[in-house]
Amino acid sequence: MKYEDKLLDHNYDGIQELDNSLPPWWLNLFYITIVWGVIYVFYYHVFDMGPLQIDEYNIEMGVIEESSSGLSGYQSPYADTGDKTPPPPPAGGEAATTETTESQEPVEEVPAINYDLVTDAGRLENGAKVYAANCLACHGANGEGGIGPNMTDNYWINGDGSFNSIVKVVQDGVPVKGMIAWKPVLKESDLLDVSSHMYNLIGTNPPNPKEPQGEKYGD
Repeated sequence: MKYEDKLLDHNYDGIQELDNSLPPWWLNLFYITIVWGVIYVFYYHVFDMGPLQIDEYNIEMGVIEESSSGLSGYQSPYADTGDKTPPPPPAGGEAATTETTESQEPVEEVPAINYDLVTDAGRLENGAKVYAANCLACHGANGEGGIGPNMTDNYWINGDGSFNSIVKVVQDGVPVKGMIAWKPVLKESDLLDVSSHMYNLIGTNPPNPKEPQGEKYGD
């Protein structure tokens, strides 16, 4: 049913007001929000069928803490447990200490990983895209530096400018300087592609380069 305009019998400074019904679409939308609100209250607050935002947050934080805590049940030997009792000396005194030390198996050194510089044009193009998406904001469009250091000169704050050291810095990040570790974020191929792109920036002369920082390596 279509309502005709109904003019109220009063005015404000010559402005008159209509007394029309609200549009059906607006009323229906309003009723839907009421029904949705009732369902929401019962689902989350009355019957506890779904997790609230605070519960989702605690679950996510628990996963992060578990993944970063290492082995389950591990406790640092330097943790303050409240027990101030000094540990008992080993049986046999100094001789026992020497024997225990000698009986320990030697720690096997982990060999350093040597990465191969990417030379494929397609992968280098991908590395440039990864750089533009993740590194440009701090190191500049051409590696000239910005918030982060200049990537085109021979001065290095972290590492020595070799390809392996660039890969390591990209992988592990520099948290103290605000650079995150990209190993958990990027695929290994993308990580090597972007590291190769950054390595190829060394020796270029972009406009407005940032002043040298760190220690000089190479010529």
